[in-house]
Amino acid sequence: MLAIIISKKDIASVNISKILLSSYEWEKEGDVYIHGNRILYFIEDEHLYHDNVDIELEELGYDIDTIIFASRHSSKEERKTLSVHPIGNFGKAIYGGRDAELVKTNPLLMRNALKLLKEKNDIGYSVSYEATHHGPYLEKPTFFIEVGSTSRQWNDMHACRIVAEVIMEMKEEESEVAIGIGGGHYAPRFTDIALKKGIAFGHIAAKYAIEYLNEEMLKKMIEATPHCSRAYFHGKYEEIEEMVRKMGIA
Repeated sequence: MLAIIISKKDIASVNISKILLSSYEWEKEGDVYIHGNRILYFIEDEHLYHDNVDIELEELGYDIDTIIFASRHSSKEERKTLSVHPIGNFGKAIYGGRDAELVKTNPLLMRNALKLLKEKNDIGYSVSYEATHHGPYLEKPTFFIEVGSTSRQWNDMHACRIVAEVIMEMKEEESEVAIGIGGGHYAPRFTDIALKKGIAFGHIAAKYAIEYLNEEMLKKMIEATPHCSRAYFHGKYEEIEEMVRKMGIA
């Protein structure tokens, strides 16, 4: 079962939920809305700080496979974006989660969501992965799907509709799975490889996180990226490449 988490403090999240509730038939069970194998769950606080929502849902009696946070994306660049990304912290947990802990993700579903965002994007937004960043912390496979980067985009109901449709249509597709190391926050090389070559990326460490990539953290990246068999690099990182090879990742 796929759980979609909506934050009542997040404008884009609320707008996405309005489209989901008005465009699809849901059965209400207490605080949860159900449509097929998807459930919609509202939280009062911000996504980034709501740890263990997977346990919360399981205590309500739901068997959850993957958690999707429908969210706004904020950026000083004010670029119009539709994006997906895994969560966790390579270093200090400044925006939720735990220090130096990565949350397991779902690379196959995330790559399919990226592809659908690209296909449905008829409004000139950029579509990309983002590097792994921020909280919350949970145990189930998780990723964020976002509309950014200012209130203008968060209130763009066309953009929010694209995200809502992707949430309801996305499905796992067989792909080779990889981690990504290097490059910028919006992971241009890894986005391009995913869309053109069908590689499903899990955790991505942008160049600003390279300082944290010791053997232990690389192992966490691989373990939190189910079925990972490869590593792609954007930039030259010979020491990291050698460590990855020793772990059996091509």
